[in-house]
Amino acid sequence: MKKILILCFVSFLLTLQANAAQYVKIEPQFLTQNQSQNYEKVNETLAVIFSKIKPEIKTSKYPKYYHDFTLVKDDGTQNKAYHYVKNGSAELIYNIDSNELKYVSFRRPELQKCRIIYDYPSGKLHAVQIFISETESYVFSPDGKYVDYAPYVKEVKEKVIKNWKVPPRKQIDILAKGQKDLMVQMALTLGRDGHVKKCRILKSSKIKALEDNAGAAIRSAAPFKPFPQNFFNEELVIILNFNFSL
Repeated sequence: MKKILILCFVSFLLTLQANAAQYVKIEPQFLTQNQSQNYEKVNETLAVIFSKIKPEIKTSKYPKYYHDFTLVKDDGTQNKAYHYVKNGSAELIYNIDSNELKYVSFRRPELQKCRIIYDYPSGKLHAVQIFISETESYVFSPDGKYVDYAPYVKEVKEKVIKNWKVPPRKQIDILAKGQKDLMVQMALTLGRDGHVKKCRILKSSKIKALEDNAGAAIRSAAPFKPFPQNFFNEELVIILNFNFSL
């Protein structure tokens, strides 16, 4: 009987150790006042998230392909290149073009808006995103380092604008035929080496000539610079707005 109790106790301790090993503490790279006016809010959230975080999760139970799942309502934190689906405590992120599961994420509603993202199917920690608003968010790598995408994204956008040959106002007015909303919004997906993997229209102006014009600006600007070394993404989606109404 004693042996059985000892074995049960040892088994219990091993289970506790195994469960404890699922979480790790990581010292994150905190933002400075120069990097964000909201650095205190971001750092508060960082400290909580990285004080106890799983470096890896099991992903085998999640559906590999998206079909008729109910989508999560966008609260201003979603990337338009993906479908977001609720699955228990997880949020599954599917690529819109391939319908394949790309990431498994978890939210911490009690904190500042944030998303803890794991790769599929490896289950390894991919990134932590902290959102201040729809236009201000911060990304941190699995080891807690701040990944600043803004300079690279800005450079891509500036290069596209530089190569954008906007039609004369008179020509635009003829094409518009009185239509006021002449915005073309495109999702540009770049590979790690800076080449264009795909370009998709997110918001159409309903005027093909204007959409062709926006596409021509992207083609003229490509290829772009390779990703900086600290970018851990294999691809990057950049939203470009071409406003012909101005």
